[in-house]
Amino acid sequence: MPRAASICLVAGCPKRTVRFGKCAAHAPPERAWSRTSARNQLRDAARRQWDRRIRPQALARDQFTCVCCGERDGLEVDHVVPIAQGGTWTLDNAQTLCRHCHAEKTAQERRKQ
Repeated sequence: MPRAASICLVAGCPKRTVRFGKCAAHAPPERAWSRTSARNQLRDAARRQWDRRIRPQALARDQFTCVCCGERDGLEVDHVVPIAQGGTWTLDNAQTLCRHCHAEKTAQERRKQ
């Protein structure tokens, strides 16, 4: 059996409820479900710290040059040991590579798997 219609909980509003006991004018906006697990929330926090703190420190430590070939353009900060293989989000596990060296390193890691 359907529920009886009720009026908005906001004082003085005679409209029918839509959501959370309030009418469409007073109900909070709908939010999408959060599908982020606790594990992913930790990863995202580590990623933000990597982008804000670790990456600039690694670039400065390596003097804005690729540690493999010495290139100074198109630099990227890479994990020495990939996160998927047990690496960490710390400065000790960061190195500065140019795009070419980073692509080669990634290809070698994929061949090993």
